[in-house]
Amino acid sequence: MSKTPFFIRIVRPTYGKWLLLRHRVRTADYAKIPKEGPFLILSNHAHVYDPFLISSSLPIHVRWVAGAYLFKNQVVSLLLGRWIGGIAKQQGRSDLQTIRDISAAFKQGEVVGLFPEGTRTWDGEPYGFDVATAKLVRLFNVPVVLLNLEGAYALKPRWARFARKGYMTIRVVRILMPDEMKAMKVADIMQVLEDTLGFSHTKWEAEHRIPYVSPKKAVGLEKLLYLCPSCGGRSTIRTKGDRVYCDACDLHFKLDPYDDLVLVSGNPNGIASIPAWHAWERAELGSIRATHTAESPLFPPDRGVLFQHGVDNRLLTLSRRFSLTLEPTRLVVNFPKAVPSGILQGLQSIIFDFSRMQSMIINAKGTVEFFHDDELWRIRIVGERSIVKYVELFTDWKKLYGNEDSEEERA
Repeated sequence: MSKTPFFIRIVRPTYGKWLLLRHRVRTADYAKIPKEGPFLILSNHAHVYDPFLISSSLPIHVRWVAGAYLFKNQVVSLLLGRWIGGIAKQQGRSDLQTIRDISAAFKQGEVVGLFPEGTRTWDGEPYGFDVATAKLVRLFNVPVVLLNLEGAYALKPRWARFARKGYMTIRVVRILMPDEMKAMKVADIMQVLEDTLGFSHTKWEAEHRIPYVSPKKAVGLEKLLYLCPSCGGRSTIRTKGDRVYCDACDLHFKLDPYDDLVLVSGNPNGIASIPAWHAWERAELGSIRATHTAESPLFPPDRGVLFQHGVDNRLLTLSRRFSLTLEPTRLVVNFPKAVPSGILQGLQSIIFDFSRMQSMIINAKGTVEFFHDDELWRIRIVGERSIVKYVELFTDWKKLYGNEDSEEERA
């Protein structure tokens, strides 16, 4: 049976209850959930507070699988590891230790929660996940609770600087029992997971038409949108209040309470929603890379505010003043002058070739984290520029030129 840590017993009826009220959380079909562990919770992932909201809505303690980067902060590591019982997972890389830790938790009758997409959605659409998830689900041999978080994306999209007024529903979609899964092929389990967890906020909102209101609801959208569909401008999208516009042409949208793009001026070439815009620019990015000269910038340089190197279980800060440039096959970090000391002493720039990268993901606060020659590096740029383009170009490059058995990275 899952044991509830003392810290959780204090927080759940206080801060946990406040979180549920603050976000106007509703629950649906909770009677289907097993009364005690072991069991596994799988859910789509849209809001930074998803694990806290799910945990606060349940009477039983959930041990969440969390990004390994969180455990590199001593205070957060103490909170997640010792007080909450979180399980570390290095995003973008297979991790046998994580599987062992989850299995050990189940043997003790505990409940484990994870988000199989590996990251929060940027545009409300599902990321999808690897077939390895279906294999693990059957391997663990415990009940699997499948949840949908309805409206969580719209409360505060990953790119947004400000929250909106609205509500969300945590819905139990299905329970998969061990005996049922034993009789299923891996492909059948995968299909069930895709059908239940592949949640589209756009489709859900089109059906329910629930407004999510904020006078500044568009602010931050330039973190996601890096190409203009009208003039092709790169890093020219800006936002103010509920408006989205291009600095280089007359394209201008209003973002309405249902997250629809209402055209004010310009020619968007058929773009009428955030997911459609994002899908178009990602495809266009591949075309730009394919026709671009090697070792030349695809976008104007982005101002960097944090450059770190992973050393053992620590993060060593190397610089807070630099620029980051995206080229067709690499990232380039440039410093204002030669680095005076440390591991980069004497360097004025450092190059990270895609061919020597093992993985790349985006974690908290829009920080890109990657392994280059099996060493961990982290880079953060200013908030009004898109970090998404870096990961999307690398992921596309990896599909074309990387090893066939490599794991697809998640942004």
